[in-house]
This record gives sequence, C-alpha cells and structure tokens, in this order.
Amino acid sequence: MAGGKRFSIMNRLHGAINDELGDTNFLSVLIILGIVLVLAGVFMGFKDQIVGQVNNLISGFVIG
Repeated sequence: MAGGKRFSIMNRLHGAINDELGDTNFLSVLIILGIVLVLAGVFMGFKDQIVGQVNNLISGFVIG
C-alpha cells in the first residue's frame, strides 16, 4: 500500500514538473524575480554611495 501511494505521488510530481501548460509564464516570473533580486543586492551593496550621489545632485539644484 505504501509503495502504491509513493508511486502515485511520484507520478503526480513528475506530471507537474513536465507539464508545459503555463510554463512560459512561470519562467518569465522566475526571470523577473531573479532580476529584481540582483538589483536589490546591488542597491544594498552600494547603498551609501548611491544615496550620497543623489544627495549631491539634489543639493546642487538652485531655485531662484
């Protein structure tokens, strides 16, 4: 009985992995998520430099 359930679970898992319906959307989401995570990592690493340059640009504006 346990072997039959195991086979059934493995069969469903294999079907879910190899099912191509909606596969393109899933891959697109993974790619976009990867890009967002890389950009977040870059921002976290260079946060102080980025904020300093933005402050320099903003302080350079003169109204008058």
